[in-house]
Formats: sequence, C-alpha cells, structure tokens
Amino acid sequence: MPSQSPAQLFHTARRQARPLPDFPGDLPQTLADAYAIQEEAIGLWPDEVAGWKVAAVHPDLRARYGSARLSGPVFARSVFHVTPGDSVDVSVIRGGFIGVETEIGVIIGADILPRPEPWTMPELLAHIASVHVAMEIAGSPLLTINEIGPVAVISDFGNNTAVAIGAEIPGREAGAFDALKTEMWIDGERIGEGAATGPNGGPLDASLFLVNHLAMRGRGLRKGDVISTGATTGVHPIAIGQVAQAVCVGLPPLRVRIGERA
Repeated sequence: MPSQSPAQLFHTARRQARPLPDFPGDLPQTLADAYAIQEEAIGLWPDEVAGWKVAAVHPDLRARYGSARLSGPVFARSVFHVTPGDSVDVSVIRGGFIGVETEIGVIIGADILPRPEPWTMPELLAHIASVHVAMEIAGSPLLTINEIGPVAVISDFGNNTAVAIGAEIPGREAGAFDALKTEMWIDGERIGEGAATGPNGGPLDASLFLVNHLAMRGRGLRKGDVISTGATTGVHPIAIGQVAQAVCVGLPPLRVRIGERA
C-alpha cells in the first residue's frame, strides 16, 4: 500500500486536532511543489474556500524561492465577521503552532476571474467592496512550521486556522493606508506595534499579488471572498485561554479569544 502524502497526513492531523512532531513526509524543495500539496489538501478539506491569506517570505529566502509573498486558503467556516464591541472564540490545536497577527482584511465586491494577462491595480480597486481591521489566527498541527520555512507553511494551508474581520477602514485607493498604525494586544498588554504599509508594500499590494498568483493556478476570487493581507506587527505566540486584540489606531479593536479544539 502506498504511503500517505503530506496533504493526507496534514489533513488527518487537523481533523483529529493532533500535533505533528515533524513535517509529515518528504519536505518539498520548491514553492511549486508546496502549492501542489496545498491544492491536494484543499481538495480533501470538507469546506469551501471563502478567502485567502497572504504572508511575506523572509527577505533572506526570496532569491531562493523566487517570491516575496506566499498564500494559503481560508475556509468558509473559518471566517468570522465580528461586530465592533463583540468578540469571537477560535479553537486551535494544543501542541501545534498557535499565533495571532494584526492584519488588514480586504473584501472582494465582484468576481475576479483568472486570465493570462496580469491584473492591474486600477482593475483590482474596482473589484474591492471594503477594507477592514482583521486578525489572522495562525495555526498548524506542526509546531515548527514557521521555523522550517515557506515550503512547510504553504503545504499546510499557509499556516492558517481562521481569519476574523472587524471594523471597516475608510478608503481603499492607493496610498489610503500609508499612515495607518497598527497594534496587537494580548490579555490587555500591548505586545506589538506596526503599520499597515511596510517595506513589502501594503494591503493592496498583497491583494494584487494574490489575484495574479491565483490566476497562475487557474483560480479566481468570488464576490464576498476575504483576503487577509499579511502581518503588520509580526506573528505573536498566544496561549489557549488568552484574548488577542487587533488594533488599527483610531478604529474599534477586534477581539478574539483562543480556545482548544476537542
């Protein structure tokens, strides 16, 4: 009997909420190989894709892998729209990777279909419905996923557990977020500060990357899909039972309580 693929092994570990001690199977050597694992894993998962997360590739690894960003799917049951003043509970795998990130979320307002020619920023802006305070709840059965690097992250859904979407941010034109400051708080303590726009660009740049990246995979985006556009203050470890608060300064905070998956 043939051995199980990395996608199948990640799938089983996620479904059973069971941590993995090592990368399951042979580690892919290229981003293309890692995305092939991701595509297989998407096909196995019993939910529909309702968005995508984007993350930066470490600058020291960009020449090796030929990309400054990577992506992973977000599934319908893992997208949480949180009314300002409310909070949401998100469950994670004890013993696996657990982290939270203050991000900017983009909601797509009209279908974006894959095509051979690259999408441009003006075209993308015409397809955006709104922009929001967001939080990615990063998570994987593999505790060392980020230490292994981009090929491991891509292989397991981009190291994503969920995305929470909070208050709307005014404006969506190019440059609208250049002065927007961000923070991450855990249990009432500010543990990270940053900005919506950094050396790798801003949320619109990340979204344009995603649209064209997906097109090369024969994929598009649908009206209502969510894009979580990348960490603005870093990736912050968090423990089960703690409360994270993503802040875009001047807007209502977004609160998420971390629980344990049974």
